[in-house]
Amino acid sequence: MIKIVFEDENLIVADKPACVLVHPTAASEPDTLVQWLLEKHPEIKDLNWPDPTRAGIVHRLDKDTSGLIILAKNPKTLAQLQEEFQSRTVKKTYQALVVGQTPEAGCVEAGIVRDKENDRMKIQETTYSFTRGTVREAVTDYKTISLYHYNSIPLSLVEVYPQTGRMHQIRVHMKHAGFPLIGDQLYQTKLSNQLSKELNISRQFLHAVKLEFNSQIFTSDLAPELQNVLKNLS
Repeated sequence: MIKIVFEDENLIVADKPACVLVHPTAASEPDTLVQWLLEKHPEIKDLNWPDPTRAGIVHRLDKDTSGLIILAKNPKTLAQLQEEFQSRTVKKTYQALVVGQTPEAGCVEAGIVRDKENDRMKIQETTYSFTRGTVREAVTDYKTISLYHYNSIPLSLVEVYPQTGRMHQIRVHMKHAGFPLIGDQLYQTKLSNQLSKELNISRQFLHAVKLEFNSQIFTSDLAPELQNVLKNLS
């Protein structure tokens, strides 16, 4: 169930559950955040959106990432908010559970490019690319909140602060740093896959817990299924 955290005449801050797409893909899925917005506010459907299939979408969350997302209720607000994201004045905070003992604080700075062979994102190890995809700068800061253990294997709950907004950035960067996300079905390792099955989680443990913009702060508690995973750890 999608929850409204804040709403005014120009925008909505929503709390998105996992398994909800933000906008339709090539498969034209009907159950998306865009559809929810247009059903709630049918009067905005025929406004002059740059892309009607992404009406109101300021930024994205992966389908299986839960938490806070901003939706614009008119094209003018959409443009203003997208400009704020591009200028990095919007601060985003996520929580993730990863395999391994992370340092107290860290930063991953590595370009990301689309991997044409398997339709996922990957780290570009060089400053140039032999593919058609563009290498895009990506920076992710993080700090450790708690250290858990499962069958003597360390797991870290981290707070993550992406400074850029690349597709799958947190998931790709944390795996690149040696700390794959628990539950991630796309950017997994043999160990993280095994632990995810034992902890009975089939989606990435990643939740957008805080958004800060326009001198306002919005927060969201971890999704219940993620809280249940933590309860099973020591």
